[in-house]
Amino acid sequence: MVHFILGVKGSGKTKRMIDMANEAVANSSGSVVYVDRNSRHMHDLNRDIRLIETGDFHLENLKSFYGFLCGVVSQNFDIDKIFIDGQKIITNAQDDCLEAFIENLKKLHEKFGVNFIISCSRSIDGIPEFLKEYMI
Repeated sequence: MVHFILGVKGSGKTKRMIDMANEAVANSSGSVVYVDRNSRHMHDLNRDIRLIETGDFHLENLKSFYGFLCGVVSQNFDIDKIFIDGQKIITNAQDDCLEAFIENLKKLHEKFGVNFIISCSRSIDGIPEFLKEYMI
């Protein structure tokens, strides 16, 4: 499963993601991973959640970010959920690249059972039709 939390900056997406991640770790039989640009929310997350900072990895596009996520999954086949908070490469992606990225995440889900919850700073008005089915 791939889900998106959309909204403009300051609309509470990160708070919602943190709450969802903390709830997921309490109810999950597998590992929970939280991907963020930095560690500023480290103390808001349950200590059993693996926080991965992407700031030092120079991820420039969705293909490199997808490869990064494949590396995360390959290191732990027990991952149940990966929360991805506000990566600029997702927010700024062209619609066709974003659609291909989602398809790749769906393949990871099918093969390894990993669920992805992604926040994205986009207005809900005017989002592409393909993205509407992934909104929560």
